[in-house]
Amino acid sequence: MDHYYCTCMGWRMNKDPVNARTCKHLKELLGEQYEEARLRWKNPDGFKPSSPKKKAAKAGKKKKAKGEDEDEEDEDDNEDAGPSLKKQGAPKLLLANSFEMVNDPTGWWMSEKLDGVRAYWDPTLKAFLSRNGNPFVAPATFIQGYPTDMALDGELFSGRGEFTTTVSVVRTVNSPHWSKVRYKVFDAPDLKTPFEARVKTLQNWLLKSKACTTVDLVEQTKVTSRDHVVRELKRVESLGGEGLMLRKPGSMYEGRRSSTLLKVKSFYDAEARVTGYEKGKGKNEGVTGSLVCVMESGKTFKVGTGLTDAQRRNPPKVSRRSCSRWLLNGSN
Repeated sequence: MDHYYCTCMGWRMNKDPVNARTCKHLKELLGEQYEEARLRWKNPDGFKPSSPKKKAAKAGKKKKAKGEDEDEEDEDDNEDAGPSLKKQGAPKLLLANSFEMVNDPTGWWMSEKLDGVRAYWDPTLKAFLSRNGNPFVAPATFIQGYPTDMALDGELFSGRGEFTTTVSVVRTVNSPHWSKVRYKVFDAPDLKTPFEARVKTLQNWLLKSKACTTVDLVEQTKVTSRDHVVRELKRVESLGGEGLMLRKPGSMYEGRRSSTLLKVKSFYDAEARVTGYEKGKGKNEGVTGSLVCVMESGKTFKVGTGLTDAQRRNPPKVSRRSCSRWLLNGSN
């Protein structure tokens, strides 16, 4: 394994080559010394030893509000909304839970998790609002043809890996670089209909709106199996994408965090040695609950999520090396 991925902001905002990036989550899992040696090997000219005190001080300046998901970007910090619009009440948006909350995603709708800025189209204000209610002032040409009777939920997106570029553009009033941005729409919050019907309404609107040239509907694919999700995740990541989103079929739009919307974050593989087991509880009572493992770096951890029923009944033997698929949550 020559490099590792994480979905946290520290890894994503890192300007180093993809195979020479790290973050606090990777350092905790793999070990500080291991990571410094790997980065020195991969990027010898650009390697800089970490400074824990400096990072801790920087992190303290940007603590998130209590209860806010660390996986959500800080696109609202210090926004300049411009002279024409003031901060509004925060729109009630549908927020995602993690993929492990559902065992079998067959039949769910799957789409790419975009590396953009979440934006709510307010048809009354004729403006985009951030999750916190801060306006993004787009040029009139960008929002030409947008609906005046239907709210939209989507992301302002400049391309995979271009999150910082997008943030810079949308925070600047009438930036000329809005021409590089697309509005990727995935829902219509005010419609009181099931998800499939809302998507159909959006498709019909976009077909009729000839003047609207900056909107794309996010493609939805029906999941056929859990393996289908894993394969698609690998494909998206190979193209530089962030991950996947899963939407429960027939679900209504909820202006809160809901298990009807799930985020599938980046996986990576790493070799580890099984050193023991923990007994299962609840539905896993009587079988293995999790494996106790140790990395080459000496870091110990437990693997529970992702084990199949067969693996729980017949887990890998102690001391056997086992390839462990890990989900990096971006929060600890």
